Amino acid sequence: MRLILAIAFAVALGPAAVRADVVAEERIVPEDRVAQDVEVRDVRVHGDGAVSGTIVNRSQARLREVRLLVRHLWLWDNEFHPGTDDRSRAEYLTVPDEIPPGGRGEFTYRPANPLPEARGGHFETDVRVSSVVEVTGGPASPTAGTGAGTGMGRPPEAPLER
Repeated sequence: MRLILAIAFAVALGPAAVRADVVAEERIVPEDRVAQDVEVRDVRVHGDGAVSGTIVNRSQARLREVRLLVRHLWLWDNEFHPGTDDRSRAEYLTVPDEIPPGGRGEFTYRPANPLPEARGGHFETDVRVSSVVEVTGGPASPTAGTGAGTGMGRPPEAPLER
């Protein structure tokens, strides 16, 4: 009788026990590790302020929800006599796609308001990783690294847009 109860108990809990093994854990990567785990490269700035580039996952974990800080810094041609208005701006972009370990993904960001063309200076743009979520354990997303959903991995003619 005990054997039958033990078998029945194992059969009843079997799927739950297996399912517990595939649960993924997500956590925000600590700030001191972001620079070593994620790299932004091949940044290209287009005339209207649109920015595109590549995100590289150098970690051993899957990454998602990469949050990028896009800064357009206005530099005056004559810094000793700058104008009265600062045209600089900064905006955030969250790239929700999952990037597998060692993988990469493409991004394109178009500002809601294009950068103004003005005299007396120019914009200098940089992009850096602000935060990222690391996924450990569990199965990978079936579309991880394929760019399905929001544009990562898509060819340039079909960019991710905010």
